[in-house]
Amino acid sequence: MKSLFAFLMTAFVLVSGTAAASDVIRDENPYVLLERVANKTAARIAADRPKINEDLDYVREIIREELMPYVDSTYAAKRVLGRNLKDTTAEQRQQFYTVFREYLIATYGRAFTQYDETKHSFEFERARELGPDDRMVEVNTRMIEQGRPPIRMDFKLRYDKDERLWKAYDLVVEGVSLLNSKAAEISSVIRSRGIDGTIELLREKSKEPIQPYQQGES
Repeated sequence: MKSLFAFLMTAFVLVSGTAAASDVIRDENPYVLLERVANKTAARIAADRPKINEDLDYVREIIREELMPYVDSTYAAKRVLGRNLKDTTAEQRQQFYTVFREYLIATYGRAFTQYDETKHSFEFERARELGPDDRMVEVNTRMIEQGRPPIRMDFKLRYDKDERLWKAYDLVVEGVSLLNSKAAEISSVIRSRGIDGTIELLREKSKEPIQPYQQGES
C-alpha cells in the first residue's frame, strides 16, 4: 500500500507538467494548495474511471495534468543522485532529470491502480501560517479506508521562486521516505551500471505498460 500513497500525490514525487499556466492552482499557503490539488485529482479519477478501467495507461495523462505541475521532480532527482551528482556531466544530468520524471509517472501509474475513490479518502492538517522566509514545509495528512487504521502521510514541499509555486519533492509514509528509498535503489544501480546504464534502465522502465499493482511490490 505504501507505494500507492507515495504516488497518489507525489507524486505530488516528485518540471512542471502539461497543464496550462491558467489551470495551475496557485495559493501562497501550501497546506491549502495540497488539499485543493488532492480534491481536484480525486474528482478527475472518479470522472474518468471508465477510461481508466478500459486502458490503465490513461492514468499517465491524469498524473501529468493533475499532479506533476506541483511536483518538483528536478529537485527530487538531484536529491536521489546525491553524491553521484558531482560525477555527471551537464548532459547526463539533464537526461537523468528527464527520464527520472517519466520513471516516476510510470511508477506512480502502477500504484494508482490500487486506488479506489469509493473506499479511500484523505484528512488534511489544518493550515498553518507561514513566516516570510519559510521556503520548506511538511504537511501532515491521513489516508482513510473504512475498517483499517489511518495511514500517516507527510508531504514535504519547497517553494519554487521561479514559478512562484509550492511543489512537493518527497512523501514520508508511516515514517518511510519515498525519496530516500529511491535514492538507495538508484545508487545501487549506478554502482553496477554507471550513470548512462542507469539512465537507459529508467528509460526502459518508464515505457513499460501500466500493470495492476501487486501487493508487496516497492
